[in-house]
Amino acid sequence: MLNIQENIELASHTVFKIGGPAKYFCETASANELAEAVLWAKEKNVPFFVLGAGSNVLVSDKGFDGLVIKNRANKTELLGDPSAKRRRGRLKTESGAQMARVVAESIKAGLAGFEWAIGIPGTIGGSVRGNAGCFGSEMKDVVESVDVFDAKNEANSKLLTANCDFGYRDSIFKHNLNLVILSATLRLANGDPKKSQSLVAEYAKKRAESQDIGQKCAGCIFKNVEWSRKDIDKTFMLEKFPELKQFSNKKSIPAGFLIDFLGLKNSKVGGAEISAKHANYFINTGGAVAEDVLTLAAMVKEKIQNHYGVYLEEEIQKLF
Repeated sequence: MLNIQENIELASHTVFKIGGPAKYFCETASANELAEAVLWAKEKNVPFFVLGAGSNVLVSDKGFDGLVIKNRANKTELLGDPSAKRRRGRLKTESGAQMARVVAESIKAGLAGFEWAIGIPGTIGGSVRGNAGCFGSEMKDVVESVDVFDAKNEANSKLLTANCDFGYRDSIFKHNLNLVILSATLRLANGDPKKSQSLVAEYAKKRAESQDIGQKCAGCIFKNVEWSRKDIDKTFMLEKFPELKQFSNKKSIPAGFLIDFLGLKNSKVGGAEISAKHANYFINTGGAVAEDVLTLAAMVKEKIQNHYGVYLEEEIQKLF
């Protein structure tokens, strides 16, 4: 049975430690409870928001005038027999499972291909929704299907990867808010647990060296600038800005590089500061409010636009 609470502060439920109260709040421990909570919001005619690890979200200082569902559904199960010769293993995991835990479960099952996800401090649901990625891999590379609850039709369905409209930090779930991710099935390769553990250690080390682990931050604020964007003239930009030539053979220009190149590291608004370690990370140095983050982001976008003629798109999810 759902335990619907009222006026619960959301700051403590986000990594940023920023945000006002949710009018309604509940925690769900299974996919069925998650669907039940969505139906509750629909019956009450209030908006809902599914919150995972709270690692890539900025909550309004005024809070949220609806139901925030803290998703703790984290059951993970192995499908089929991954030990069969030449057969790839499948792992089904509920959307509230932490990425690091699913990495551990995959290695335990003798599966490989998901080690990179150790670098993502979120849940499966949030990662599928945003097609999260790092170290050259993305969720779309391993997702076979996604089980969803359609709030509009009040029915469960399964979407194959081809129907998820995965793009750079994008998916159908960002555009159709009625589709609530219940679980995802990952298709992975047979692997060697020792090699996988070694890879995980390598990725974890890289992440610790380049990111602000343990700080009050929300991951990358901006998307990297893809060369394929319609508003980007690659030839012109490479001629005008020689510093970008190092990315000419890459898919995109790191947003963090652009911010760093313009000397914006350590810029500060209120309690929000651009990290000295990773320029695409904003740190809550203490007492930061959502308005500080938004003002700092607007300043960065303006300076990048004025210098490079490029508009930075935000990656962070805003709950306002």
